[in-house]
Amino acid sequence: MTDDRAQLLALRQRLQTLLEAAQDNERKLDRFDAVERKLIAAVSMAELIERLLMGCRDEFQLDAVELWLLDPECELRRTVPPDALAQPRWLDGYAPLAGLYGNGRTSQLLGEQHPALASAFAAQAGIRSAALLPLIRENVLIGSLHLGSTDPTRYDSSSGTKFLDRLGAIAAISIESTLNRERLRIAGMTDALTGLHNRRYFDHRSQIELSQALRHRAPLACLFIAMDHFKQINDTHGHSAGDQVLRQVGRLIQQMLRSGDLAARYGGEEFVLLLPRTAEEGALEVAERIRLAVAGRDFSDSPTPLRASVSIGLAVLPAGGASDLASLINAADAALYEAKRQGRNCSVMAAVKSAPVVTSP
Repeated sequence: MTDDRAQLLALRQRLQTLLEAAQDNERKLDRFDAVERKLIAAVSMAELIERLLMGCRDEFQLDAVELWLLDPECELRRTVPPDALAQPRWLDGYAPLAGLYGNGRTSQLLGEQHPALASAFAAQAGIRSAALLPLIRENVLIGSLHLGSTDPTRYDSSSGTKFLDRLGAIAAISIESTLNRERLRIAGMTDALTGLHNRRYFDHRSQIELSQALRHRAPLACLFIAMDHFKQINDTHGHSAGDQVLRQVGRLIQQMLRSGDLAARYGGEEFVLLLPRTAEEGALEVAERIRLAVAGRDFSDSPTPLRASVSIGLAVLPAGGASDLASLINAADAALYEAKRQGRNCSVMAAVKSAPVVTSP
């Protein structure tokens, strides 16, 4: 073979290699573009997290994907239902991220012997190479996305990180924009003073809870809670003190509830609760815990004590009982007035009559 023919063959081989590399990069770009479009289109934090964890794993044919999100105030995790399909690792402090990145803010490719693999993934995942993508907004590290493979050559330290860097940036932007949308949504459903849900949200959610109770033939408890002599608190201690009492009572109520329970400020000094799958005994136990917690608390920030109490009316839709929501709420409301009539600072249980079951002929 002449030198010219050898050079021509070498050139053709080099061109073929470049062509294959270009085609491979194009395929990679298509995959990354598909994932990024799905991230940007996510309408909720739960959906976004699912697409980051499950979508990336499927699209990139990975063996494990982990998402770490810094959430010291629990703001992010409140936007994700506890039964969501995918859950990140919530970080209460910065230390785990510092352990991965130190002072750096760039994507890292980890080989089989890299010590960070042991902390970035669960041991049972058997990950032998990985890419760690820092999630950064306004120069602040807010989390980390981990892409892991059992193939030790999948993420070689000599590989480029251009596509990975872009994916990390898109993921961080999507998290921030989705959180801002969630904040607006929550603001429309939240009472600004107490932090509980507002009446508008209660009216919407209560219909869902009633439907679930009837479908699963499970009991549903409704509690109406009213501050006793609240006008006297305002007149004696001032409206700012009254606001502080309402704020603290709202927190006490929230502390007594399970994750699936619903608490809302109904208006003024009144609160309303819905407790799914809770019969009379359990509802009365919750009511008494709340009543005793309020009665035993000093709401004052000064040496002069500020005491308060609540009256509570309860009604329970029995398991398998047919009723409309208005009947349940009205029964709890009537029981509240009975509690006030009996001298306040007490809990009264009302009976809910089942409405007749109507069947189609």
